[in-house]
Amino acid sequence: MGNIAIGILTRPYGSRNIAFVLKLSKAAVERGHSVKLWLSADSTTVLKKNQHKYKKTFHFEDDIKELLEKGVEIVACESCVGMRGVTEEDLIEGVPMKTMTWFMEAALTADASLIIGEE
Repeated sequence: MGNIAIGILTRPYGSRNIAFVLKLSKAAVERGHSVKLWLSADSTTVLKKNQHKYKKTFHFEDDIKELLEKGVEIVACESCVGMRGVTEEDLIEGVPMKTMTWFMEAALTADASLIIGEE
């Protein structure tokens, strides 16, 4: 099967982009594809562990953990996380911080690449 690289550069709330990417990733893995996710800009905030769950809002931690268990490689932009005062210890277990070089290599070597953003 194929290798898919997805970059997410979108705000986490007020948009369904992250929810869409997580569902797309799950469907791809269940069909035998390998998936690498790169979260950048404001999207990195969903990778912070132990966030409160509120009714009628998205909560992504359980979905992210499920994808990690299924072998999806999920990576946070090191600069973006750092600018938001988040450390690697604050992230969901199994999510490393890496530089943009990681995503560029993943995208260039993938069979398919997507960038999901606001504009």
